[in-house]
Amino acid sequence: MSNRLPTDLSLLDDRSRLSAFDSPLLDRTPDPELQELVAEATRVTGFPIALVSLVVHRIQFFRAQVGLPPDLVAALATDRCTSFCQFVVASEQCLLIEDARNEPGLPKDLVERYGIQAYAGFPLRVMGRTVGSFCVIDGKPGRLDPTVRGQMKELARKASARLDMLARQVPPASVLSEVEEKAHRAWMAIAEAQPLLSLSEQFANGRLSFEQFQRGLGALAGLAGSASCAAF
Repeated sequence: MSNRLPTDLSLLDDRSRLSAFDSPLLDRTPDPELQELVAEATRVTGFPIALVSLVVHRIQFFRAQVGLPPDLVAALATDRCTSFCQFVVASEQCLLIEDARNEPGLPKDLVERYGIQAYAGFPLRVMGRTVGSFCVIDGKPGRLDPTVRGQMKELARKASARLDMLARQVPPASVLSEVEEKAHRAWMAIAEAQPLLSLSEQFANGRLSFEQFQRGLGALAGLAGSASCAAF
């Protein structure tokens, strides 16, 4: 358990970690078991937002969610480099933030864009690799007492087990050939572009206002080629 940010983020781009992502993990179809777990997390903590957040190559993908604003429901993702969940993956430890405004090392994009203040994230593991964070978020400062943290750890364990089961629907390859690895990277690039396409489609169909569309575009700015992870 930590409220300190890791300085070494190299694990995020570890090839074996990224190889764990395949179609069942990045499926945009809601999974009832994962949805029930995030709903339970909001009941346990009183925080209004809960996520199964998978930290991929360029995005954090919300495999399950409750409480997100409409633009993020449409996209189901934000840039990885603006996420808090990246630090849970990089450290492979729980991360507790009582007030993000007082954490100078955190990316400030989501703090300013969505008013995020409190955050508690717990590692999600698939086939022994840390793939994301089971987290709760609030727009006001907050903390979890030890009993609630224990409950969140158990919910994260259940979410990890469900993700592991989903991932094993595709037989894992022990070692990818160069051709297979290139094909996997190409497939992942397409999968990670889907949030931007979905956001645009929802706006075109009149399901998002222009303001919501613009805000969602901002959260995905790196995919649109207008942001860098260096610009924290």
